[in-house]
Amino acid sequence: MNPVRIRKNPAWVILVITMMFVLPNPSSYAATVTDDAGMTLTLDVSPSRIVSLAPSNTEILAALGLLDRVVGVTDVCDYPPEVKQIPRIGGYSAVSIEKVSAARPDLVIASDITPQATVERLRGLGLNVMVVSPRNIDDMLRDIRVVGTITGKEREADELVRQLSKRITAVTQYSQDADQATVAHVVWHDPLYVSGNDTLQNDVILHAGGENAFFDRNGWSTVPLEEFLLKDPDVIIVSGGGGMDSSEKDVILEVFMTSPQYASLSAVRNNRVYAVDADIISRPAPRIVDATEQVARLLHPECFRGTTTTPDNTLAIPVKSPGFCAGSALLLISLVFILHRMRNE
Repeated sequence: MNPVRIRKNPAWVILVITMMFVLPNPSSYAATVTDDAGMTLTLDVSPSRIVSLAPSNTEILAALGLLDRVVGVTDVCDYPPEVKQIPRIGGYSAVSIEKVSAARPDLVIASDITPQATVERLRGLGLNVMVVSPRNIDDMLRDIRVVGTITGKEREADELVRQLSKRITAVTQYSQDADQATVAHVVWHDPLYVSGNDTLQNDVILHAGGENAFFDRNGWSTVPLEEFLLKDPDVIIVSGGGGMDSSEKDVILEVFMTSPQYASLSAVRNNRVYAVDADIISRPAPRIVDATEQVARLLHPECFRGTTTTPDNTLAIPVKSPGFCAGSALLLISLVFILHRMRNE
């Protein structure tokens, strides 16, 4: 084919211009975010190796379809199941600096549980560290977008937030006209450890159409048995599973339903003590919406008759970005046009 003819052929010009807009240009990537610690982080290259220092952050990464980039997680990161195949870098609050460094991450996502000294040491090694530590559902939705921005998954993040927000709105609409039950969320039983205001569980209770019986307590707090009995909540939600006991049975639920000291409670007498998976209700990640839906159904079963429950694995399925499909279609159309022109010349 004559090179001169190629240069003069307008069809080739169209192809070149099309490819400039469709094909990614790594050098043009730039993302700047402000994390939950108020620190500003800028990356000039989309991170391909990510270390997560909290199970909630690992779940956010998974929901955005980023597990293939995650090269290190904590010992307690366990959802989705594929996470169990990722190398471990230490405990939730006892991170191995050596293991994190050896993973050669482009981005480390810490949390408020990560010791500040650990964060500073990692930054001192020249690593990009951002803190993601949402305290409520709105914070979690915002942080999904922050993680989406820094990783180049903005479209996926926007779609995920749209889906989660839609479900939260639906729960609120179903529950808004029901009578508000007083609810106690019990993290542990010995001593009694409950969720007060400014906690993720308080936010779940409010969105589910309940009233936190211990709203007058700041954060998580131990309470005397006498105070708990006086509060006499309508509903008691306990963190399901063995908790600190590390067994498989619902330890806290069993204690409330069998111990004579709790027999006088309305929730016990009316069989309104429920266990909700501790991981789902305690991690500020997409599954907190599952917990909110579950609590709303427990509080107001009459409002949810005939409705369906969202499958547990919905958020584990990565959202596909429409950008590549649209770009590929445009490129294909251009190629067809060029071939047609060449065939006619």
